[in-house]
Amino acid sequence: MERADAHLHLFADGYPGRYGRSPAGGDELAVYRTLRHEHGIGRALVVGYEGAPEFAGNNRHLAALAAAHDWIAPLAYVPVTGTDRPGLDRLRAAGFAGLAAYLPDADAADAFAGWAHSVAGLLNDAGAVVSLNATPEATGRLGRALATLDGCTVLFSHLGLPGRQPAAPAPRAAADRLAPLTDLARLPHVGVKVSGLYAVSDPAEAYPHDAARPFVDLLLDRFGARRLYWGSDFSPSLDHVSFAQALRPVGLDALSAAEAADVFGGNLRRALRGR
Repeated sequence: MERADAHLHLFADGYPGRYGRSPAGGDELAVYRTLRHEHGIGRALVVGYEGAPEFAGNNRHLAALAAAHDWIAPLAYVPVTGTDRPGLDRLRAAGFAGLAAYLPDADAADAFAGWAHSVAGLLNDAGAVVSLNATPEATGRLGRALATLDGCTVLFSHLGLPGRQPAAPAPRAAADRLAPLTDLARLPHVGVKVSGLYAVSDPAEAYPHDAARPFVDLLLDRFGARRLYWGSDFSPSLDHVSFAQALRPVGLDALSAAEAADVFGGNLRRALRGR
């Protein structure tokens, strides 16, 4: 099965990690190239982040990497207020497949929604991939704006960020927590990344992250295998799990061969077709 990774990060100086250095243990690009060859990862959606001073310039770094490596599909970081139209044109000319935004709360979501609605035509014309790290509190504010992005592929990262769980919640509790996200299943261009399961687990290193299973079950039921996307969350995930463990997120063992092929690569390859 050829895989495609829907969520990873590459930083020029490495992700600092919980111990102040990249958990990849060296040149992140070189390490990931080894991993992708070992595990048959044909394409990779590399998610930009410049939300703290130490990550400034990550967009420039990703554009340069994408120009040199055709397996990289980069997403440009944008602040919650977005960027102006000339800025979007520059990002598209630089080879970005879309954009990434980080929405921790309702205020951030409102700001992003207002901007996204104003530039929906440009994003739709570009067929942009829009990656959102959004909490349920933020997600509940996005529906109207995301409905206008019907020419885009909109992906929510890390199971929709339900928060750390000391034990697996009951199905009803999981459904209540992710209701703002599952309400968006009515929009056929919205999907969810099965990534960052350590962020649902308390402690984070408690692989196989059984606390995440009810959320994975729920998302499979509401979105279906054609709208779920596996992501490694390299290299931050390596603070908590091995890459081999990141390849086997809980809740996906019962997929048929065709469903697994979609979740682990086919869905992302279709979203990136022509890029």
